[in-house]
Amino acid sequence: MTSRISVPRGVAHAAAAPEAVNAATLRTRTVHAGVDATPPVWPLSEPIAPGTAYAFRDPALADLRSAADPPEPNYGRDGLPNVRTLERAVADLEGAEDAHAVASGMAAIALIFLAHLHAGEHVVAFGDTYCEARTLLTEELPRFGVRTTIIDAGDPLVLPAAVCPDTRIVFVETIANPSLRLADLDRVAMVTRRHGVLLCVDNTFATPMLCRPLAHGADLVLHSATKFLGGHHDLIAGIVAGRRGLIAPIRRYGRLYGMTLGAMDAWLALRGLHTLAPRIAWMSDTAHAVAAFLQAHPAVAAVRYPGLPDHPQEELARGLLPNGAGAVLTFTLRGGPSAAAALIRTLRMIPYALSLGGTASTVCYPPSNQGDNRDGDDPAAAGSATIRMSIGLETADDLIADLAQALAALPTTEVV
Repeated sequence: MTSRISVPRGVAHAAAAPEAVNAATLRTRTVHAGVDATPPVWPLSEPIAPGTAYAFRDPALADLRSAADPPEPNYGRDGLPNVRTLERAVADLEGAEDAHAVASGMAAIALIFLAHLHAGEHVVAFGDTYCEARTLLTEELPRFGVRTTIIDAGDPLVLPAAVCPDTRIVFVETIANPSLRLADLDRVAMVTRRHGVLLCVDNTFATPMLCRPLAHGADLVLHSATKFLGGHHDLIAGIVAGRRGLIAPIRRYGRLYGMTLGAMDAWLALRGLHTLAPRIAWMSDTAHAVAAFLQAHPAVAAVRYPGLPDHPQEELARGLLPNGAGAVLTFTLRGGPSAAAALIRTLRMIPYALSLGGTASTVCYPPSNQGDNRDGDDPAAAGSATIRMSIGLETADDLIADLAQALAALPTTEVV
């Protein structure tokens, strides 16, 4: 099997995994991540540098900047200063050698595949992979001669059986969107290590505050920084972190395909990153309280949240997510799809929104593998009794009060 990186098969995980960092230390690092404090004077808030073209008195300087490691920008697609600061920050928090930030989370996923797959190669992905990533794998990559096998992540014997001589990447999510199933990263990494394939982990829902996949044997970790890293509903960005040898081709293809992240979005993401630790801690605690309330309510048939004691992966959650189970939960109403639609419309404070991970709590129908659902337009959404909830920075009492009044307004007739 051919490869674009100089890592022989069978030794893809030869480098030692980064040591675990305790939550207190990591919290402090989020405040200072990416900041260059080496000069005698430096700004506490990163200046925004929107310039996309550089001028030179000596043309030779342009060549020297292009040859630097990492390259210094001569043009916007080379990488802007704010983007590079964000990359350093995420690499630091994830325990990675390098990172590359791009225009969206899906751009980050696409670049991993573009940079590290050839025609004739094979990907294994878990069945509850985010719908748009699954569409990319099953509908778009086949046009370039890449095959994908979708497996049931709940069966530990399925992954070893699915890996074949042409397998190049195993793609998983730490906390899957929207099933909230956890990936047993240590077990998965044992398989990828044995077969010499890359383990790529989407860590968007967990963030490095709750899980650092590289320390569990992953090769690449990615985020939709639009969500919890940025955390304020005001940017779109994606980022991939890992060893330099794996990031280098991703950076090259990112420049070639023009998946450039702008200076303002990079600055906003870094601003959000500096408050990530308290936000995630608060949100996780609130999510646990809201999930417990919903679980006890007679109108609710089921609640899915990794922090609940009866979650089917409770033991794995304790080991994989020792500092909290994240800010996303799903709940299914006994009254069926009509009850779900009525509840969404009756909520007073919690809005319906298709994205998540910001300061405000939101609800929506879970995304499906037929594409993101739209309220009243998508058949999968219209037929769903399940609601996905993203917890923001409101107090648990206020969120519970809003949910309680909306649940109380539902018709008492239940759908069996």
